[in-house]
Amino acid sequence: MNKFRQFAAGLVIAAFAVFAAPANAGVILTFGQTGGGQTITGTNIGGISTTITGTNVLVTISGIDAALAPPIFAFLNLTAMSVSPAIVFAGNVIQEFSGTFTITSGLGGTGTNYLSGVFNDAVFGPPGGTSLTLSATQPPQTLSFTSDVIPDLGVPTAMSLGFANVTPPVGITGTSISSFTSSVAGTFSANTERKVPEPASLALLGIAMLVLGVFLRRRSR
Repeated sequence: MNKFRQFAAGLVIAAFAVFAAPANAGVILTFGQTGGGQTITGTNIGGISTTITGTNVLVTISGIDAALAPPIFAFLNLTAMSVSPAIVFAGNVIQEFSGTFTITSGLGGTGTNYLSGVFNDAVFGPPGGTSLTLSATQPPQTLSFTSDVIPDLGVPTAMSLGFANVTPPVGITGTSISSFTSSVAGTFSANTERKVPEPASLALLGIAMLVLGVFLRRRSR
């Protein structure tokens, strides 16, 4: 009976957690690199760490959750540093990185701040492949946004920077991702408003309450 009670209580807690949690993140900004070229540079430092940088990369904002009409030309500045050794897991090279980015109207992070952020999460991609992804979410990791034009930037937040045409292919030198160059595109999300709970959330709450009711009935007998 104790196991059944724990199961019922767990279901109720999970249901209310889903019910009370913020709405799922919605896309707040998307961009693509303007023109071709290898604008992102990964630099392996002595086989111990790797930096990933992009300086004044000209990008086109194709979507933005603001009172602005895309396409919008802007400049991306990115600085990231590895904070753990690289590993190969589930068919991917994975390494934790932390850093900052700005997407602004002016060079060097000046002018209108369309979106900027601080992150700590991971870079991953298949060994020998030509693509890497810098992905960050909060929760469970750290990702915070600021913007002059996007009004709501609530948690949960998420970002995905896609590095394409990775040259040379993805690898590990020493204990860190090998040096490379690539192009870049990105998508960012945040919780912009509280929505009506989804049907699945209501269904979970209903099941939990039903199980709890069965438990209470059994206990009374």
